[in-house]
Amino acid sequence: MKRILFVCSGNYYRSRLAEILFNHEAQTAGLACEAQSRGLLRVGDIKGLSPYSVRYLNAQNLETLTENPRDPLTLDVEDLTEANLVVALNRAEHQPMIEQKFASLAKALQKAGRLRYWNVYDIPSRPHALVRLMGGAHGNPAQPADSGTEHIALAVKDLIREMGQKSSDI
Repeated sequence: MKRILFVCSGNYYRSRLAEILFNHEAQTAGLACEAQSRGLLRVGDIKGLSPYSVRYLNAQNLETLTENPRDPLTLDVEDLTEANLVVALNRAEHQPMIEQKFASLAKALQKAGRLRYWNVYDIPSRPHALVRLMGGAHGNPAQPADSGTEHIALAVKDLIREMGQKSSDI
């Protein structure tokens, strides 16, 4: 079973939605893959799943996927080493944070083709002070939640298609 790891800043919106959609699409496509997600920063008292993700999943008639959501989790070395593929949701925001926190491991993953970056921006808002200190968030562009959720859904479908083609090549 291949393990995919989606990473964003807080593991509340982008990476969590990517994880949920990927697992649903992989199961539908019959792929032997499972996704997890983590955040680069501890988010403190934030619980559950972003209302933007819940709203999107409900609109797609996937409301059962939002039942009993877990709380955000923080990325650690084991998460990175156990994943066959790590996808950080925004290069400009997450690459500096990953390289700062996991320097040599990030380089090794990149060299092995096991780390890639998408360009899904967070929703417009003022970032938490810790995010700004770590070089992340909204000095960078943002995108409205509706646009972001669609962007994530399309990127996940592309990844599922790519992985399906690779498994049929074997």
